[in-house]
Amino acid sequence: MKTGIQNEEDRLSDLPDSVILHILSFLKTEEALQTYVLSKRWKNIPRHLPTLIFKPSHFNYGHSFGKFVSQILSLRNHSTPLDTLDWMEFDQDFVEPDILKSILEYAVSHNIQLLRFSITCEIKQFPSCFFSSKTLTSLDLNVHTSIAFSGRASFPNSLNLPALTTLALRSFYFCAGDDGCSEPFSAFNKLDTLLIEDCQLLDAQILCISSTTLINLTVNYEIGYNYLDSYKCKLSTPSLCNLNYTGVLIHNLCRSDLCSLKDVCIDVFNPYCSPYKEYYPFVLNLLLELANIKSLTVSSTTLQVLFFVPDLFKVKLASLYNLESLQD
Repeated sequence: MKTGIQNEEDRLSDLPDSVILHILSFLKTEEALQTYVLSKRWKNIPRHLPTLIFKPSHFNYGHSFGKFVSQILSLRNHSTPLDTLDWMEFDQDFVEPDILKSILEYAVSHNIQLLRFSITCEIKQFPSCFFSSKTLTSLDLNVHTSIAFSGRASFPNSLNLPALTTLALRSFYFCAGDDGCSEPFSAFNKLDTLLIEDCQLLDAQILCISSTTLINLTVNYEIGYNYLDSYKCKLSTPSLCNLNYTGVLIHNLCRSDLCSLKDVCIDVFNPYCSPYKEYYPFVLNLLLELANIKSLTVSSTTLQVLFFVPDLFKVKLASLYNLESLQD
């Protein structure tokens, strides 16, 4: 029987830096930064973290989280690429525009691939130079502004993001182009997944979603019927396979090319107790515009809306002719 304290082999520290950094990338940034106390060898490893994930419940960063993030970036080894910057749960934290600019410029200059943030910032429009990146593949933005700034920022009509494949936008304005239409996504030549949530048009009546590569489209409006302006949504997406619409439906769909669309999910609900009767023209229009789909999922509230369609059973819905699956 052995007695006394036995020396335990430090196998973790024997791993290559690249493997250790990969392991640390799965931790919250606070936890990863604390590993510098483990040994002399670990002292500089956190300065090379390729992934930074910030969660508000795990930090005591004082009055400005934006300044805290900026300080963390300044301590990194500047020759190390930054693959991921994720700070999605800071809606109530105010970030100064100049600090936001410095953070975004740092991320872009360090070959960012995945960028996600949800903040409050008094900024009317994101300059296109913020997102001139050849490496960014996934972008998820949610920016709140004060009522004085109309409650939302404007998304640029054109961005230089040639590698972007996934885009999620929440609470933005889409501005009109020279033809009076808004077409903010046509420059993304590799985009395959798009989410639009609680976005509105500014000085435009038609939102054009034009993409030959888009496969998945999710549209979500939850801010209430009385707070939204109705507009047309024109889809020119020949590769689109999946369409998911959730929330308040007050937009008329105008399709030009949906030959690949197979799976559709419609979940109309009523967060502000507006009369369901108000929605039925838009739901009916959506079903009339769809054709050749194989799978249709409709919620019980969507069926309640369709109940108000006059002579519903006499309406010919081409969207149902090739249907293989109908779910609720």
